[in-house]
Amino acid sequence: MSRPVTLPPRNASDHKGTFGRVLLVGGSRGMAGSISLSSIAALHTGSGLVSSAVPDVVLETVAGFHAALMTIGLPAEDGRFSSDAWESLCGRVSTQNAIGTGPGMTTESGSVAIVEGLLKQRQTPVVLDADALNVISSQGWLDGDELARGKDDAAVVFTPHPGELSRLTGVPASDVDGQVRAAGELSKRLGFTIVVKGGPTRVVGRGSDDSPVQTYVNTTGNPAMATAGCGDVLTGVITSLLGQGLCGWDAARLGVWIHGRAGDVAASRISSAGMTAVHLVETLALIADEMSE
Repeated sequence: MSRPVTLPPRNASDHKGTFGRVLLVGGSRGMAGSISLSSIAALHTGSGLVSSAVPDVVLETVAGFHAALMTIGLPAEDGRFSSDAWESLCGRVSTQNAIGTGPGMTTESGSVAIVEGLLKQRQTPVVLDADALNVISSQGWLDGDELARGKDDAAVVFTPHPGELSRLTGVPASDVDGQVRAAGELSKRLGFTIVVKGGPTRVVGRGSDDSPVQTYVNTTGNPAMATAGCGDVLTGVITSLLGQGLCGWDAARLGVWIHGRAGDVAASRISSAGMTAVHLVETLALIADEMSE
C-alpha cells in the first residue's frame, strides 16, 4: 500500500507560511457542514493557514466548527451566495496558494459567477467539486477549449463522483470504464487532472505538459466511506496539497491515497456502518506523519 508520492519533510526553521495559505469556498444555509469539513480537512492535511469563504449568513456557523479556521463572509441572498459575491472574493484569489470550491454552494447565479471567475483566472491552483462541477456541466463550459491549461497556467483538479462525471461527459455512471476513458479525453484536451471517485478511485492526468495522460488506481479506501461528507473531506485534502506546492497530478494521487488511508484507519477504529465524515477528518490528523515518511 505504498504512497504514490510524499510531502517533503518539515524543518525546524519552517513556519505557517511555509505550508501554504488555502481558501475553501462554498456552503449555504442548511449546508454549512460541507465546506467546514473541507476546510478542517485542509488544516489536518498540513496547511499553515486555512480560510473559509462562505455566505455571510452562515459565517458564525462555519467559524464555530474549528477554532483555527479563518472565515470570510461574502454577500448572500436567501442563504446562498448572491450575484455580487465574486466581486467581493476576486481580490483575494492571488493571495492564496490554492483554492477549493463547490461543497454546499448550490448552483444559483452567485455560484455561477464564482466558478466562472476561478476557472478563468490562471495563477492560483483550483479544486472543483460538487456544485461547482454541476455549475460547469449546466453552463456547457467544457464544450470548447477556452478553459484549456497551458504549461505556465496553474493546476485545475476536478473531483467528480460518477453522477457528476456523467453530467460533465455524457457517459452513464454505470459505465465505469467509459467514464475513465472520457476523463482521459477531457484531461488530454484541457490539461485538467480528473479524480474519478469510486471503488477504487482513479486519477487521470499527467505530471507534465509533454507526458502522456495516465491513470493511477488508488489502493486505499473502503465501503465505510460511502457516507455524506467524505467527498468534501477529499476536496480539502487535495486543496491543501496543492497549497503545499504539489502539482495537480501529484496532489490528486497523494490526496486520494491519504483520504482512503484515513478511511481505513477510521473504519477499523469505529465500524464500517458507524463511521462518518467527522471520524474521517479527525483521523487525518492521526496519520499526518504517513504523508511524508
